[in-house]
Amino acid sequence: MSGSQRWTFVAILLCIVVGMTAVRQLKAAQPPAASSNDLMTALLQEVHGLRMAMEHSAAVAPRVQLTLARLNIEEQRIAQLAARLDRARQELTNTSLSVRRMSDDLDEAEKRLQMTTDDKRRRDLEVGITDLKTLLKQQSAAEEVARARENDAVQALSSEQNRWTELNARLDELERLLAPVR
Repeated sequence: MSGSQRWTFVAILLCIVVGMTAVRQLKAAQPPAASSNDLMTALLQEVHGLRMAMEHSAAVAPRVQLTLARLNIEEQRIAQLAARLDRARQELTNTSLSVRRMSDDLDEAEKRLQMTTDDKRRRDLEVGITDLKTLLKQQSAAEEVARARENDAVQALSSEQNRWTELNARLDELERLLAPVR
């Protein structure tokens, strides 16, 4: 349910509560056959009941509105954090693939080094292996950074989802407060 739909629902629910309270008060007030004092007392009680219902609705409505606004903000934050988590996971995947490729290349170069007898070719392979080891260290460090970013994104998203759940529970409680009394 979107924010505007939820607000419309709450407004309709509020009107129903006020209407039902008025109807209940009218049914409770028996047509007085006695004096005008009895009639006045009954009318005052009915007005008092209506005033209490209106005060209750007026007290709850701003809380509903505020909670809906907060819920909307949390939904936006969750969407942003989910996108951030997706980017972090993509970065981690790319970095991990790069580390695997470099490890495979290093293993292959070391095998070629063992099989090569030509001194010039051996020196070239040794330089290449040294360069690959350096790049592999750098890429492994980048992989750890990417893993840390992913972990941070998971924790941030989880925290925002918990806040969203709390706000949704508050909104459910406010809806129960607005529900008609039977």
